Amino acid sequence: MNTNVLRAVFTRNFVAYFASPTGYVFICVFVLLSSIAAFWPHEFFASNLANLEQLNRFFPLIMLIFIPAITMSVWAEERRQGTDELLLTVPAGDLDIVLGKYLAAVAIFTVSLLFSLVCNFCVLAYLGNPDAGLFVATYLGYWLVGLAMLAVGMVASFLTANLTVAFVLGALFNVPLVALMWSDVIVDDRAARVLKQWSISAHFNDFGRGIISLSGLVYFGTILVVMLYLCMVLIGRRHWARGRDWPVMAGHFLVRTLALAVLAVTATIFFHQYDVRLDVTAERLSSLSPKTVDLLGNLDLKRPVRVEAFISPEVPESYVQTRLDVLNMLQELQAYGGSEVIVRIHNTELFSEDAARAEERYGITPRRVVSMDRGTLNEDQIFLGVAFTCGLDKVVLPFVNRGIPVEYELVRSICTVIQQERKKIGILKTDAQLYGSFNFQTMSSSPNWPIVDELEKMYEVVEVDPAQPITERYDALLAVQPSSLGPDEMKNFIAAVKAGQPTAVFEDPFPGFAGNVPATSAPRRPPGGMNPMMMQRQQAPPKGNLAELWNLLGVDFSGDQIVWQDHNPYPKLGHLPSELVFVDDEAAAPKAFNQDSPISSKLELLLFPFPGSISKLPGSKLEFEELARTGESTGTVAFRDMISMGPFGPSGGLNPNRRHDTTGLPYILAVHIKGKLPAEKPMADDEAEHAHEHADHDHADHDHADHDHADHSQDATDGGAKPDESKPQDVDIDVVVVADIDMLHREFFNLREQGDNPEVGIDFNFDNVTFVLNLLDVLAGDDRFVEIRKRRPKHRTLTRIDERVEDARHETTKAVDRLQLQFQEEQEKEQEALNKKMDKLRENLREEKLDDQEILRRVALALKVAQDRQQATAERLQQELEHKVKQIETKQALEIRQVQDGYKFWAVVLPPILPLILAIIVFFARRAAEREGVSRNRLR
Repeated sequence: MNTNVLRAVFTRNFVAYFASPTGYVFICVFVLLSSIAAFWPHEFFASNLANLEQLNRFFPLIMLIFIPAITMSVWAEERRQGTDELLLTVPAGDLDIVLGKYLAAVAIFTVSLLFSLVCNFCVLAYLGNPDAGLFVATYLGYWLVGLAMLAVGMVASFLTANLTVAFVLGALFNVPLVALMWSDVIVDDRAARVLKQWSISAHFNDFGRGIISLSGLVYFGTILVVMLYLCMVLIGRRHWARGRDWPVMAGHFLVRTLALAVLAVTATIFFHQYDVRLDVTAERLSSLSPKTVDLLGNLDLKRPVRVEAFISPEVPESYVQTRLDVLNMLQELQAYGGSEVIVRIHNTELFSEDAARAEERYGITPRRVVSMDRGTLNEDQIFLGVAFTCGLDKVVLPFVNRGIPVEYELVRSICTVIQQERKKIGILKTDAQLYGSFNFQTMSSSPNWPIVDELEKMYEVVEVDPAQPITERYDALLAVQPSSLGPDEMKNFIAAVKAGQPTAVFEDPFPGFAGNVPATSAPRRPPGGMNPMMMQRQQAPPKGNLAELWNLLGVDFSGDQIVWQDHNPYPKLGHLPSELVFVDDEAAAPKAFNQDSPISSKLELLLFPFPGSISKLPGSKLEFEELARTGESTGTVAFRDMISMGPFGPSGGLNPNRRHDTTGLPYILAVHIKGKLPAEKPMADDEAEHAHEHADHDHADHDHADHDHADHSQDATDGGAKPDESKPQDVDIDVVVVADIDMLHREFFNLREQGDNPEVGIDFNFDNVTFVLNLLDVLAGDDRFVEIRKRRPKHRTLTRIDERVEDARHETTKAVDRLQLQFQEEQEKEQEALNKKMDKLRENLREEKLDDQEILRRVALALKVAQDRQQATAERLQQELEHKVKQIETKQALEIRQVQDGYKFWAVVLPPILPLILAIIVFFARRAAEREGVSRNRLR
């Protein structure tokens, strides 16, 4: 290879392109089209993401215009001017000429792309905080797309001497690589899936998500190599095109080209199956966690898992991030799963064939969602469903809600669909009634608590009746409000814990959300229900002694004290009662959560509504591992002070005058208790006989004593030489105690499903559900999904837009509050005027010396007329208020839209200015150079 010739050819073509203003004009057009595609679509602000997702869609189409403009003159111009013969006679090979031409075209394209890169990054950096890794990977993908399409376009230039024909052929030759993405328009679905895999967009997709994939590099590289070799064949045909053996030579080079193409296809397929992928994004948005990779690598499959996703192509802003997460995770599952996890993603429109297939085969239907778009309340029906099948087994996610951890849901579903045997979790039957039941008083049924439905997705869940001895061993036992158990039930439950049953205990001194559950220190509710008259006639069932459980676990539980904390991470909700205890690192120092425990590590925010507290009893030898604790701005409220009391008992609602005792102590709200419980010593003969006499009082203790007596008798017979295996063994205790049951309530599951709602402006990102599922998984000995569940992918948003929108919403809220206050003041004035009018009327009637009955009749009549008039005035004021509120909200929406349109305008107009200025400078510089040395009378 003659590098001097290569360098000379490269320099000649590169300098010639930028020596003319035309080159800068093309760059200006390229930058303008890129900016329009990136920032002009409404989806850019609707998605509120600081990335180039919109440009990714249109970039291949832009390249169909820009690439032929570069390549059309690569060889066609040489042939048109006759300088091709000069190039072919220099002491260099065909490869030197082709590479020099190609590298010059690459350099021109690279300079153009750098202009676009700088301009677009400046726009994104001004509007938000873009992920540099994602941005660089995206532009690397753009560059690779350009390299491949430049090589294809060069082939067209070697076929003709006409620039226009070269431009048209360059576009036509690149069209198949771009158009394969829409092949489903002309071919059936199966063929379209195969063809789409060979499109430029399919292989660029990884780079657009921040993934640098070896398969993508090989795909673009093989196109480049094959097309450059074809250019060498075309430039070298002068040696054999006019000879008598040209058909033989043509066939020979055709076979060689086809062989190279086959080798390229084979290499692409091979590296697609054995891909190496690198996620360069800062947030790791498009990669699977190491735990997920391990799970997929250890799958023992007899048949592949088929995943079908039905995703709407367009979703409201509040679901954009969720849709993106689902697509990212599915594509990564497809890449890592290989032939074991087969993923098909359907862009599902309403009333389409895919929509019909989703409903008929999997029961996936569109979900109705409400969103606000530019001040208008919209209702959309969107698909975000995924189905998993393995043989005859099937798991369906009908809809992926915003707050659901996407990776966890997908991986859990894959593992569940191939798992033949599930671990078993028992739910203790208490007055909490986690399972739905039918209320004969109200003649209505209540559904299961969501925790039951959530656990059934992964475990075999059964209800455990503590009325009978709990002899079956469960992987984990969930006991919610065990204080509501009766005496015999409590003994059976404690016996199970004492036997080493892994148990999660949720006990609440004041169930604020679950109002039908008796508090720890409150009596059980009678079967008659909540009717006060019936409660007087029925005696509440007795309670078991919960203190026995706490003594067994070495726990001191405050059953009649509710913890409060002066900490609220949501300033907009300043009216919340302090008994809603928010636990995060901001409130507790140094840490609110135990980072050494898999249950509580990496948690950020828990909400304990009206919790109790837990502490360790002195002398307990069990391990007491704190999981969550409050800060020191705390205190307690007595249970008796929490509820307002009426003549028939509690009247409902919190007591506004409840007494808050300040302690300034950190309170433990959740603890993991582990260790060995010493085995009970064998009983003596007289003790056994005594236990036998009281068998009617404690049947379980009788069985234990009888067993110990038998062992003792056997020891006596054997002379005390008892085998080691017959000795009582220490029991491993594994119990988690949480001083609240409200975190299991459906409200937290609903909040998790809703996720972040941009229109509300408040993100209730509680980890309550994650915490509960973590502790049950750890107790059950199945921690496969604990780390995956904690993962929090965070997208970079347009923070400047968010700030402007937040300011507009804040002003709107203040204006609405002022209107509400004015409305209330007017209502109070109307009521005050009415009261004065009625008082004056009574005085006038008394002066007329009318009897009391007549006075009451006239006052009542006047009051009715006045109240009707007041009601009409109130309705008018209410309508005026609603009208003004709507005007304010409309004004806010228009202001937000004007802000977005302003940013959109400048984001499109400013980037092309720099190349345009350079074009003007080059034009005048060239014009001045042409005029230099020319007589003035010859100048125009």
